[in-house]
Amino acid sequence: AVVSTQSTGDVCMFVMGSKQLIDIILEAHARGVQIRCICDNQDEDGTVLRELRSHGIVIRFDKSDYLMHHKFVIIDNKMVLTGSYNFSRGGMGINRENIIIVHYPHIVEAYYKEFQDMWELYGTSKFSYNFRKELVYEGTG
Repeated sequence: AVVSTQSTGDVCMFVMGSKQLIDIILEAHARGVQIRCICDNQDEDGTVLRELRSHGIVIRFDKSDYLMHHKFVIIDNKMVLTGSYNFSRGGMGINRENIIIVHYPHIVEAYYKEFQDMWELYGTSKFSYNFRKELVYEGTG
């Protein structure tokens, strides 16, 4: 699904350490796909993220004392990949992790809103309050 991205890819991951997945993101970026990433600040100085930034991909970090523990990717505002899956070497085959692909527009919209809220918040130079939100979906389908 990530390989087929046509216009936008919003990546919100606690950690990103998989070279294979970073290569997919860089390939999409090279094709002109607009990529935005949000990560926890624990991973801010990681080699993989430095590589993304060196190619001009903007990464924003949660610099609070709490974890930004989300794990989701929004592709072309049409689908969401989400689950326990980390973009890490362990997530690529060692750990027991899961990921689902969701195409329901109202769910994609809810994830997009969460991403956009964090994108705006983490783009500010100062925020020191406890930012805690829960993404809740009530309904069927």
